[in-house]
Amino acid sequence: MTSVAWNILGLLANLVGVILLFLFGMPFRVRTRGYRLLTSQPVESEKRRLAGLELTYDAAGWLGLALIVLGTAMQILATVTHG
Repeated sequence: MTSVAWNILGLLANLVGVILLFLFGMPFRVRTRGYRLLTSQPVESEKRRLAGLELTYDAAGWLGLALIVLGTAMQILATVTHG
């Protein structure tokens, strides 16, 4: 691939990564789920839904961050191969 193609792909990866981080937020190591407790009552479906939603946001945040790093690497590759 040419350096122009690497540069364009890098910019597109950065754009998608920034949009994902804007929509879903930065991935954090602090979890909001709290401690696990043993109860005799069944887990409510709303709590399960929120836990799944948190996993989705976490994955989208990591994907956005990875795309920004990948896009930057592509732009560096474009600069190195051009010169």
